[in-house]
Amino acid sequence: MESPHQPPESKNPGLIGLGLLLVLGLGLGLAHWFHPSAPEADRLPTPSVSSVFSTPAKLVVYQEGPAIPQLWLDTFSSGPGFPKIDLRILSRNSDGTWPTDGDVYLLKARFFPEVGKSVPWADLTGQVPIAGINPVYQGQSFDPLGTHSRPWRISPWFFMKKVAPGTSHKVAFAAPVRWASEPQSFFPNEPDLMAALWIKSQGKSINLGGEPNQQQARQQAESALAGKLIPEEECWEGLKDGRVQLTYLPAWRLVLEPQAGNGLIRWSALQAGTIVDFEVMAIAEASPKKEMAIKFLEFLIAPPQQAALLGATGYFPVRSKPGKEWEGSSMAMPAGPWFDRSEFILWPYPKPVVSTPPPTSTGTNEITPSAEGGMEKAESETRKAENSSSR
Repeated sequence: MESPHQPPESKNPGLIGLGLLLVLGLGLGLAHWFHPSAPEADRLPTPSVSSVFSTPAKLVVYQEGPAIPQLWLDTFSSGPGFPKIDLRILSRNSDGTWPTDGDVYLLKARFFPEVGKSVPWADLTGQVPIAGINPVYQGQSFDPLGTHSRPWRISPWFFMKKVAPGTSHKVAFAAPVRWASEPQSFFPNEPDLMAALWIKSQGKSINLGGEPNQQQARQQAESALAGKLIPEEECWEGLKDGRVQLTYLPAWRLVLEPQAGNGLIRWSALQAGTIVDFEVMAIAEASPKKEMAIKFLEFLIAPPQQAALLGATGYFPVRSKPGKEWEGSSMAMPAGPWFDRSEFILWPYPKPVVSTPPPTSTGTNEITPSAEGGMEKAESETRKAENSSSR
């Protein structure tokens, strides 16, 4: 017969054992947590997820031209689970190669094919929509089907001259054959750009003139501008401090710094139009973060960012209506139809997307489907006839 004063723990020995088992199990679990064993060969890799203890890997973005505003980068990264942006300047390595460790590349259209030789591009078909983008900038001959790239900002190139106060922004300048005779005139050390400008000043097509014509123009420009070619950055700095009086530069420089040179710098466009440079977005095929890379591209071409593009980076938005590329800008852009006669300069010069230009109306900034399904900017009938005869 049990004593009524027997200790209670002696009544339930099973509870003691259960408690010991729980303590032992907890200890083994903690030991495994702090000293994990090697992963099993047949175990699936642990998915990379965001938690309160870890942050997503950074998205490596290589970019040319004026940098994306930090506010934009912070806004993108503020989304739950969205990565920080590691923004790097896109330039050649010391051995002449291009960096291949990027996820996203924001680069000038003319470098797209060249960089693509080292960085195979991912297929963006059905991944990044282009609805609302000005069709003038879609499907150019560097990527006629718009498969691997998306345009995201553009910049016309102008003659820029330092002038007296009160001078109109429509600055008169000497004919191209007299460039070198202009006092203190220096130009970007880009022979292909100068050759394209040389062709354009004669009212001819840049990209459909054929390699012999382009090579001849390159030689003529280099000969006329011997001793007048310096890096683009030096052209701009010299224009600001007075060492340079006449040069040829992209619009974004003056848009971002309108009071450069004490506000005495003005620009002018050729009567035949000007050259329009633009940048595209592409994703590396080897990127392990393609999903986030696609979201970043969508972010850059979304209406809010495109609407603020001109004031933020000096580039014009691609989400615009033809003829209204700088609508809303406070800058005094040259008047007239010069932009309608502008051409895209892509070098090395690409081969025409179509061998025979399709018939179009007389509009020079219209869009016509190419034989390969892309879009081309139409030329005037006169130029088409000249190009056909040259071939």
